[in-house]
Amino acid sequence: MRRRALVLALAAAALAQAACGNREAIRGGGTTVGTTLTVYSSLPGPARGSARDIVEGEKLALAEVHGKVGDSTINFSSLDEAAEDPRRRRRAAGDAARTAMADTQTAAVIGTVDSEGARASIPLLNEAGFLHVSLGAGYPGFSHRLAADEPERWFPAGGRTFARLVGDDRAQAPALVRAAGTRRVVVEAEGGEDATALASEVRRAAAAAGVKVVAEPGRDAAVIYAGEDPLAAAEVAASVARETPGARVVLPDATVRNGVEDRLKGQAARRTVLVSSAPEPGSTPALRAFEAAFARAYGRRPGPYAALGHAAMETVLDALRRAAGDDQAGRRRRVQREFFSGPHDTVAGPLRVLGSGEVAAPRFRAFSP
Repeated sequence: MRRRALVLALAAAALAQAACGNREAIRGGGTTVGTTLTVYSSLPGPARGSARDIVEGEKLALAEVHGKVGDSTINFSSLDEAAEDPRRRRRAAGDAARTAMADTQTAAVIGTVDSEGARASIPLLNEAGFLHVSLGAGYPGFSHRLAADEPERWFPAGGRTFARLVGDDRAQAPALVRAAGTRRVVVEAEGGEDATALASEVRRAAAAAGVKVVAEPGRDAAVIYAGEDPLAAAEVAASVARETPGARVVLPDATVRNGVEDRLKGQAARRTVLVSSAPEPGSTPALRAFEAAFARAYGRRPGPYAALGHAAMETVLDALRRAAGDDQAGRRRRVQREFFSGPHDTVAGPLRVLGSGEVAAPRFRAFSP
């Protein structure tokens, strides 16, 4: 496992520099005063793509409070849980979780966006008593009963420590069916438990909407892809464009977050609809202000998932602020309680997480590449 640690303890002067576009101010250090806590970010490939946007959104949110919550200095450490072989994602995510668990200053972990990795990290971080905030990992069994022992099996210590700030696959499935815009759909699933679960949710959502699931698209049907591999999703879109030119292809949030848009070409791009949990860039004054601050700090425009990274850090900092003053063990319990009590004001709008760990009023948007 590759590990990239970034420490933030930012004074007011550093924040002022960041506002003027000095990117090093975001990464700089300061003087530690009082209690020191660490918020970990655990994502696959945090130096590239949407993961980079999420990490830099998190760091910007921390910079905006000068790296402080009350009398506590907040350090930030970024962990890479990527694995070249998808079958090793659980091991990589578990290794990242153990790194955070070994740090006595850990206050919370933001990350583990895929469900395969979450199967390892959720029970580990629950047993350690750490708040665990995700911007993905859409498998519904983490918050609802899919199998007989779910969701309890993921929380060996009892109590919920895992929360999603985006909708799970039960919430995404109706958005995928709406994006298809037809009365007939084909459901094309990757192999694996997570894709199978999403495909089942799509079929259930289609039935509820009066949409027929068929074996072949034809010109009056759409293909809904269930999976997260951007290369495989792009190949499906290209194949449909060649073989059934009039059919639409709908790709889910995980493929968008993993960069499928850059892989879509020609007719495949024109016939594809993307569904994303990220807010529409520039759609609110708060988002426009965030995007301008991000551009000043990093010298580039943010991708849409950067706002979710910023929002995730805002929710954690808000919970830490409310829990200020407790001792180490008491703080962990209270941080969880304050996080779930919400709501939290963020650049993506107010966010509240239910006791089940799912976000209230999940939002997905559909758009063309």
